[in-house]
Order: sequence, then C-alpha cells, then structure tokens
Amino acid sequence: MPAFNWKEQQGSKYRWLVYGVPGAGKTTLAGMLKGKTYLLSLDDSFHRIKAWQNKSIWAIDPEKPIEDLTEFVREFKPEEYDNLVIDNVSNLQKLWFIEKARDSKTGLDNKIQHYGEFTNWLIRLISKLFSYNINIFVTAWEKQVKVTDPSGQEFEQYAPDLRDSARDYLMGNCDVVGRMIQSPKTGERGVILQGSIDTYAKNRLDNRTATKADDFFEESK
Repeated sequence: MPAFNWKEQQGSKYRWLVYGVPGAGKTTLAGMLKGKTYLLSLDDSFHRIKAWQNKSIWAIDPEKPIEDLTEFVREFKPEEYDNLVIDNVSNLQKLWFIEKARDSKTGLDNKIQHYGEFTNWLIRLISKLFSYNINIFVTAWEKQVKVTDPSGQEFEQYAPDLRDSARDYLMGNCDVVGRMIQSPKTGERGVILQGSIDTYAKNRLDNRTATKADDFFEESK
C-alpha cells in the first residue's frame, strides 16, 4: 500500500453521527446539508419531510435488506454527490436480524452466530461507505447502555442504539457524535456535542459543546 499523500486529497470529508429518540428531527436535520445530497433511507421516514421532496433517495427493501444494500453499493456513484445520508442504522440492525431469522424453523429465531456476523457485516459496510470522498451523515435511535468507570462504578449512558462493537466502530470513525434532544416546553431542537457521565458525544471539528439543530452544520470560527 502506498504512503498517504496529503496533496492527493480532494478537500475535507466530514463524518457526522446524530442519535436520538424517534421523531426528534434527525431526518429533518439531515435535509439541511448544503450541496447535492443522496439519502440512503433505512427506515422510510422521509415521506412527510419537505426537504427530501424530489431528492435522490434509495429506500431499502425491508424484505431483503442485505441483498438490497449490496445492490446500493454497486449502483451508487459517490463522485456525483457532495453528501450521503445514512438514515437510520438502528432500524437496519433490526431488519438484518429479521431477515436472518427467516431461515429458522419458526421464522422468528436468531442463532448465536448471527450476532457476530452482524457486527462484522455492518463494520464492512460502514468502512466501504466511509471510504467515499464525500461528506457522510449517519442517524440512529438512542438507548441507555451500562458503562463501568475505572473505579468500578456502573452508570447508565445514552448512546446510539447498536450492538456494542458495531457502535464503537461507527462512533470512533466519526468526527462528530451528537445526541439530539427537544425541549418539551418550546419544541426547540438541539444537539449535545460534549460527552458526559450520562451521554456519549464528541466534537473534534470545533469547540462547541452544544448547538441548536439549525446551526449544526455551521462550524464555529
């Protein structure tokens, strides 16, 4: 493999991951990306969002998600776009296990080996998509996971709803991981960008610790 050459790089490639409860506004936020954007919809949640009308969209077939994504990778032309939105990987995880369970006697049971297979499959998919020379915005649902600190104390932390190894790989390869929340009083949406004991987040693009959703893609000076 040749040595990395900075001069051959064509601009900056950003990698964002935003997670939150269903309906928090993640798909709407993705529609605010500047430039020509392609939506890889993994949960079919774009229909009533005006920002996605008449845009380039690949809506996954829930009956055959693995085969369908193989076709997407084969057909997608990243050189024709500025951004790719992957919405949402938590639902993809559910569809993957449903498809695998169809081979069982009841059509409902997953085998132990499926869990390791999913992690390897998703990491392979993400590494392929992240190799494209375009910006990529990923969404996921949220869940609380148990975390143990160096002293042995356990606590619950909000994080993307994915199996541990796949989640860690995805978060580790993103420049920004943010948790999207909505004020119950005003309805205003915001994104937490700084991690804490109860929320996983990071921001290595600028010094913001949180932002209004409308300003998410504006880097601070």
